[in-house]
Amino acid sequence: MLFTAWRPEPSLLDPTLPVQFSQLLETIQSNRNNYCKYDNTFDNIDVDLMEEDEENDEESTVAPQFKILDLNETPSDFQLEMPHTEKIASQTEASRFLLPNLLPEIKTNPSEPFYHFISGGAGVGKSLLINSIKQVLERFWIHQPNNKPDDIHILPIAPTGTKSKATIGYMLTQAQNLQHKKTQNMQYLLKLCTETKYIVSHNIAVPDGISNGSPCILKKVIYGQLCEKGNREQIPIRACVQFEKETTGEKTRQKLKNIIQADGIADKTWTPIQRICRSFSLNENTHIQVTRNQLPLLPSNAQTIHCSQSCTYKNILVFITKNLSRKLLYTAFSRVESLQGLHISGIYKKPIRATIENDPSLREMIRMRSEAQLQFSLTFPEEVKNDENIIALFHNVRSLNLHFPNVCSDKTLLACDIIMLAETWSQPADRYEIDNFSIVCRTDCASTKRKAFGTLIYVKSALLPHINILFQNESISGTNHSTVVALTVCSKTVIMVYKSPKCQWLVLQQQLQQAINTSLQNNVHEIAIMGDFNIKYQVSDPNFKNLNEFMIQNNCLMVLDPRKVSTDHNSLIDLCFSTNPQTNSFIFESATSDHKPIWIELSNP
Repeated sequence: MLFTAWRPEPSLLDPTLPVQFSQLLETIQSNRNNYCKYDNTFDNIDVDLMEEDEENDEESTVAPQFKILDLNETPSDFQLEMPHTEKIASQTEASRFLLPNLLPEIKTNPSEPFYHFISGGAGVGKSLLINSIKQVLERFWIHQPNNKPDDIHILPIAPTGTKSKATIGYMLTQAQNLQHKKTQNMQYLLKLCTETKYIVSHNIAVPDGISNGSPCILKKVIYGQLCEKGNREQIPIRACVQFEKETTGEKTRQKLKNIIQADGIADKTWTPIQRICRSFSLNENTHIQVTRNQLPLLPSNAQTIHCSQSCTYKNILVFITKNLSRKLLYTAFSRVESLQGLHISGIYKKPIRATIENDPSLREMIRMRSEAQLQFSLTFPEEVKNDENIIALFHNVRSLNLHFPNVCSDKTLLACDIIMLAETWSQPADRYEIDNFSIVCRTDCASTKRKAFGTLIYVKSALLPHINILFQNESISGTNHSTVVALTVCSKTVIMVYKSPKCQWLVLQQQLQQAINTSLQNNVHEIAIMGDFNIKYQVSDPNFKNLNEFMIQNNCLMVLDPRKVSTDHNSLIDLCFSTNPQTNSFIFESATSDHKPIWIELSNP
């Protein structure tokens, strides 16, 4: 209809339409090329993006006091490579443990307020931790039903500790009126200068790291014409920028690779930023709308001290006025890598040293350290791991292909002896080697397209001589499939389970019974069964009774807390059973998957 002569829509119901389309294909393609220069950018989008998983697993009291987390340890080399691949591995232990403990509070009780206070000296990673929390929560909220990426889900209204009460009150007022911001953050006049620092002024691709406030350097301006009648003026239609982190904009660059090629951009780290349109009312007393079409950038060669928080530079120039407080001076001077790179304009006067008598903030921090230390609710495998136990972890990873860098750097996963992953979306040619681990079992997608399929089991290389694969069975019928793998380790059997949502319980039951019988035939009677059963552990699920009866018949008891949930959909479908009721089992937290990892501790005689 767009590229051929208009015809009545009812004719689209004609069963011969595919034939008509084939006859007109040459004309359609010719007209399309004339009007849509870059339209073929999205022709193969299914190759660039992971196929959407059609097999969904599921269809106010204020806290009395802040909880304090002290990061005042050795500086960290924490790297947050991508918003959807949070890399927390190099942070200090205190800060690395905070995020998994924080996520259940948000996901389970999103309307309940909580207060955490993060402290520590310059360079220990406070701002990086806050940024990682913001990005993980942003990723969680944009994947909730009916939420849009451009909506504001996370609002850091006081990013530094130097705000006065009046300033915080003002920012709260501004936050409440965000939807009424008159010009939609679009400047009347935007000046462009290459090799100059800018920040992105709008949420462009939040999961890809391109969001409001993302710093970048303008490298090139692409000129052209807007598709407006009678307007042939050459104007900036696109900006190529280089973000501070090379991985920011990686997905966007992949999607727009044809545009990058057409623009003659050779540097693979430059990201195209397209113009956007925003409309707003001329004033509160009229319905007249103004539409502004502009590149979503703001110049940022100079920053206020507040905005410089979390930034690090080789050279800085600090303009000192008589009103700068001790806290502002500390924030400004600690932005530079070395004393040689610090330059001061104005008269510097040494501030009064903070004491309990003259600084109420210091008094409150001392009180919180003694009375309100943050207690983590989750148990970490690395906290209990020793030479006398074996840790086995299962996780529906929701694409190892997408999250492999995160798996490789996750100290919690790497502290386990056995790592069992489901829904790897892997293909035979993919390489997933991890240092000090060996792959003992793996299944991949048989088709060329990645699906919600695939399993992979890692074992620590030092434990490999004690591992024996007793049983492995897959049942595949169309999109329905189930996988059961049983391995022995130190006179114990660990059985990994994965059942797709629509797969029949009787199919999995037969596989499980065979695995259990094989273990007993090999004189191994302590058995732990863990995995994604896709059966809600509640009476309302039609398979709950059958599952429970089967486990009781085989002397297996549920060892996870049935009051917990194992998914972001508030369901418990990742389960763990054991013939030893004393088996320690735990539900952990994931920053990348909507399933939570589950893990068990086995004694090592």
